[in-house]
Amino acid sequence: MPFPEDFAVEPFMDKHETNALFNLGETCCYSLSLDEIEQLSGNKFNFNTKTRLSYGAIKGSDELRTSIASLYGPDFTMDDILLTNGAIGANFLAFYTLVGAGDHVICVEPTYSQLYSVPEMFGAEVDLLTLKKEDDFLPNLQTLKSMIKNNTKLIIINNPNNPLGSVIKKDLLKQICKLCEENDIYLHSDEVYRPIFHSLEDEMVPPSACELYSKAIVSGSMSKAYSVAGIRLGWLVSKDKQFLRDAASRRDYNMISVSMIDDQIAQYVLDNREYVIKRNYELCLNNFRLLNDFMDEHSDKFEFYHKPTAATVCLAKVKGVNDTMKFATFLAEKYGVLAVPGEAFGVPGTIRIGYCNSEDDIKLGLKHLADAYIEWLKIM
Repeated sequence: MPFPEDFAVEPFMDKHETNALFNLGETCCYSLSLDEIEQLSGNKFNFNTKTRLSYGAIKGSDELRTSIASLYGPDFTMDDILLTNGAIGANFLAFYTLVGAGDHVICVEPTYSQLYSVPEMFGAEVDLLTLKKEDDFLPNLQTLKSMIKNNTKLIIINNPNNPLGSVIKKDLLKQICKLCEENDIYLHSDEVYRPIFHSLEDEMVPPSACELYSKAIVSGSMSKAYSVAGIRLGWLVSKDKQFLRDAASRRDYNMISVSMIDDQIAQYVLDNREYVIKRNYELCLNNFRLLNDFMDEHSDKFEFYHKPTAATVCLAKVKGVNDTMKFATFLAEKYGVLAVPGEAFGVPGTIRIGYCNSEDDIKLGLKHLADAYIEWLKIM
């Protein structure tokens, strides 16, 4: 099995995140402590310290899997859920289960590079469907149709998209599902930012892909929308029972079970999700306004800024800067501002800005980003 290329986004984050004074690289809604969730909800987290810390339920507790299933509507039960070590573990497990040598995979780009590098690592032939400005950075259905081959096994989307913040709405999503069904192709939809559709009217919010297509496989987690990335808990959800059985078998080889403590924390957060999501919507909308005001004021510094309607990130093309890896390194080392270079997503000349961290991170981080840009042009 070939080893994949370096995971560009993670080494950059790892190198600069600890020392960053202002974090514009964060993709999660500003993280919460258990005390803060208690203050938001009025409900205390109770963990029985006499509980023996065994492996616990191998599949995860019935209570947690039932709670996750409820996120996808009344047609889903705990038997449609497979717990993993974060969404990154969910994505890896899905590809480990589905693809290998001789299979053809189509994946959108730009996106989180794991989504196309891991299938390739397992021996699949991977073609990338580039999301273009003229298509509002959404999959072009005709182009997608033309890319399908006799051995196409899997199509991979990311909804909402990271790093763009674009959203595949219901009509287009239904067409993609129909295309997959007509060609007997699995659809993998990375939906880790669900339900943070902060700037869409309710009627425009798309359903999960797994609600539309029986061979859709969806990954989710407690990290982005629920602000508790530190518990490293994610899941796969699907109506395809054979896939879930196969994935559970492969899961035995790399994790056995999730932590009992993480399981109980996730239950607590989801039991109080009304309060957590309300807080995160308000955070996103407030910081989104700050970001838009900044982009309006500094339009001379960016060739384009894709205005996101969901998730926590956006992609901006920096005017006159081709090597944004060097610029982002300068920004981090000289100004203490972490923003992710577009090279990590195969889009040089851009930076990904995470705008749902603390308000101070966004206000001050954006101010220093503008100052750094001016200095960069003088010294380069």
